[in-house]
Amino acid sequence: MAFTCTVGIAILLSIGLTNADDVVLKPLKQSAPEVALVLIQGADIKPEQYVPLAQSVQNASEYALWVGIVECPLDLPAPFDVPTGVDRILSIMRSSGMTATSVFFAGHSLGGAVLQDYVYNDAKAAPGQILLGSFLLRKYRNETYPVPTMTIGGELDGVSRVTRIMEEYYHRVLHSNEEHKKMASAAAFPVVVVEGLSHMQFASGDPPALVKDRDLQPEISYDEAHAIVGSLMASFIAVRLGDDSQQMAIDRALATTWTFVQPLVEAYFEEGFYNFLPPCYDNPPSASCTTGCPWTETAQVIMSGLNESTVMVTDAFHPVSQLFPVYHHPKILNSCTGGDSSDCFLNETSVTENKYDDKADDGTAPTSAEEIRAKMNSRQAVWEAVGMQNVNFEVSDGPSICKYTNEAAYNWTVKSVAPKTLARFQKYGEPLVMGEDKGSYIFPEWALLPLEYTEMKDDAGNSYILVSSPMMKVKTDFVVKLLAGFHFCKLLSPGRVAEWLYVDGLREHYSLANFIH
Repeated sequence: MAFTCTVGIAILLSIGLTNADDVVLKPLKQSAPEVALVLIQGADIKPEQYVPLAQSVQNASEYALWVGIVECPLDLPAPFDVPTGVDRILSIMRSSGMTATSVFFAGHSLGGAVLQDYVYNDAKAAPGQILLGSFLLRKYRNETYPVPTMTIGGELDGVSRVTRIMEEYYHRVLHSNEEHKKMASAAAFPVVVVEGLSHMQFASGDPPALVKDRDLQPEISYDEAHAIVGSLMASFIAVRLGDDSQQMAIDRALATTWTFVQPLVEAYFEEGFYNFLPPCYDNPPSASCTTGCPWTETAQVIMSGLNESTVMVTDAFHPVSQLFPVYHHPKILNSCTGGDSSDCFLNETSVTENKYDDKADDGTAPTSAEEIRAKMNSRQAVWEAVGMQNVNFEVSDGPSICKYTNEAAYNWTVKSVAPKTLARFQKYGEPLVMGEDKGSYIFPEWALLPLEYTEMKDDAGNSYILVSSPMMKVKTDFVVKLLAGFHFCKLLSPGRVAEWLYVDGLREHYSLANFIH
């Protein structure tokens, strides 16, 4: 499947290799207007490994497209190498006869990460930038990025994960800021996911060690990958140069991408994903922050053990260890008389804090919440509030209710993903299995203990991940009334389940390194 990086006689006529092993491809079309594209390599991927993709862009483009592929020292793109490399490759291209004044930029993987800073600081007049298996970093989210940027990600990219590309789609397409919408067209920042595409398929040949270790198995050929990506790049270049006829191709790709990412968006919405909108915490509710976690509201209904039509839960995001200036804890806001809970409409509040481990924003770590720290009312407290008498705490709150809630998160997410995604996971994925709750712990021990993900094997030797929730539960007659009637859980996020189904749960049996046929 992989393209072998040998350069034939015909290619040699159109490619120049410089002393730094930069690659220059002269235009395939001689009579059209000239345009230039400068590409920054990914880490440990040689410039010549991008030749097939570059030629696909040239073939798809209506312009006489020059392509320069920069080689960075040690094949490791660094911020201080990009300006020198760009100047060098443009000088070579001009000395080879290039007269183009419109210069586009593209970067793959780490190359895209360092390129965007160069474009932001030194190439604001560029007509466009294309990020391949890369994305605009979050640091640029709350300001107007000066150069229109296309982001192309792969469904099976195990290095720059598709959930991070989904996050870009949410911000750049679904909720593009007003300043970006004014930049020539609303599609100035298109984000596209190519189904079946892996990280290495933006290039060709043998993957470097990091990619081989992290990337997933592609489901389209390298030729198909280069043709699809090359066509998207050519359409973006044409649109940025004023050819609106190519916008339809981008719009189709955006629509297809929405169909693909919608289950991910919905799963991340359930956790109250902090990188959609930050939590409000003690700030007044507004359109710029998220007040609470929808999944904790579902969890509190499960915890209540009542018909969901008789319970109304409002969750609020707050740090669970916060004691001052306000200690935030769950509340039952009303009570009901009589023993028939079906006649009662109970109003409750809960408190949530999400924990994330995606600090670097490089696409390698999971972006979803590692755990949802949920402070909820105990089932005993709820049942007593609806008029039930003599509720036995060991009966009402004795079972592993956190486990059952995590099973509900898993089942909800499995039902929401595309059939193709689910079929792939069922064939190659590592299952998540919910274990019994651990504890009861005291506070602050409960807050400090993580939701556990433990590698296990069944009797047949098949691996699975055991998910176990630390919990804290307190009877309603506890002497310290401020702490009485609570049941706290570390919950599994639907977002983390979705990310497991799409990416991380495939690594054991469907990666380049560990593929089991």
